[in-house]
Amino acid sequence: MRNDTYRALLRMGEAALDAADAQDAAFDARCLLENAAGLSRTRLILAYDADVPDDVRTRYLHEIGRRAAGEPLQYILGEWDFCGFAFSVCPGVLIPRPETEFLVEKAVSLLPRNAVLYDVCAGTGCIGLSAALRRPDIQVCLFEKYPTPFSCLTENIRANSAQNVHAVLCDMLHGAPEGLPVPDGIVSNPPYIRTGDMAALQPEVQREPREALDGGADGLTFYRALRKKWFPQLRTGGFLSMECGEDQPSEVASMFDRAQIEPDYTGVPRFVTVFHF
Repeated sequence: MRNDTYRALLRMGEAALDAADAQDAAFDARCLLENAAGLSRTRLILAYDADVPDDVRTRYLHEIGRRAAGEPLQYILGEWDFCGFAFSVCPGVLIPRPETEFLVEKAVSLLPRNAVLYDVCAGTGCIGLSAALRRPDIQVCLFEKYPTPFSCLTENIRANSAQNVHAVLCDMLHGAPEGLPVPDGIVSNPPYIRTGDMAALQPEVQREPREALDGGADGLTFYRALRKKWFPQLRTGGFLSMECGEDQPSEVASMFDRAQIEPDYTGVPRFVTVFHF
């Protein structure tokens, strides 16, 4: 095998990530080569035995080095798929995860026509924006406190040409600003890691922003705010649906009357939904 082809370069990248104990070396190496070369998966396969331009080789090996050093793949690529849509992702923003798509499915299925949805602790905006793109009839308010994710979510609004979305810069612990429409639904994936558990997180996860992960001493600080500041704002019959840590659903559910606990796609209880009557 010639050592200047895409095939050879891909094997080189896989070997480097294997040596660095990357969790999915083959997948990451391929994604990074597609990114460096600007090729789709199909076009990369067709080009496997073609010569690699010097600039592509240099960029790819640089990105492999970043990944081998523990930088999340999503930050290197600069975007990630969620609910079939591409979202900009950068350091300082929580990386979208597939299990969180449950909140989108919940909102899309429960909201009536022309409803208002709040996405609290929005980050990239992937939850609320995906719901807005799936349901053009609804209006969505995205609430985020920190400048970096707020900038990222406004870019995602622009990139996805979402006309039915409004970004709001605010601290969720203080509740929503006045003058906004009454919500029919609220979704939230808030910080929920206990402060004392932060140091034990995987090194790659620790590259994500602490403020998007640290849920306070018992991990429940933001759920208390959702209960006290946000849940009462719901229209009668409206719902609040939240993602939790694996061991938290029962504690979160106990804050509300008649809360429902539901599993993620792996069967792990992770989501709590409660209706406002």
